[in-house]
Amino acid sequence: MTAMACHKLQEAVFTALAADADLSATLTGVYDEAPVGASYPYVAMGDTSLRPNDLKDRDGAQISFDITVWSNEPSQMQVKELMAVADAVLHRADLPIVGHDLVTLRLQNAGIVRQWNEEGSLYRGRLTYSALLYVAS
Repeated sequence: MTAMACHKLQEAVFTALAADADLSATLTGVYDEAPVGASYPYVAMGDTSLRPNDLKDRDGAQISFDITVWSNEPSQMQVKELMAVADAVLHRADLPIVGHDLVTLRLQNAGIVRQWNEEGSLYRGRLTYSALLYVAS
């Protein structure tokens, strides 16, 4: 399976996150790559990896991808709440992936780290998902 499966999955995930009214009401944006100087809080697409998972008659892939939540609030609560909303969006979303069948989408890991920049303290939340896709039959 080609990297296009990753691209198509990312498009579907991005569209679901950006279209959700509850999430959009609490963010300044949903980005593939956040622009320099983006206002907090926001959600951005993170790292992605693909591992072949073919069947006898169908090409498939196990795709791991990250959703990153950024906040400059002085506590972790905002980033935790935003992570919960983003996770809820993906759990209830019907993700149409052109040319592919999405078999499973599961949260694999979630974590928060504190970072520093020239403006002060930031919190970065990471949601890591695993998706199993096969080429549509």
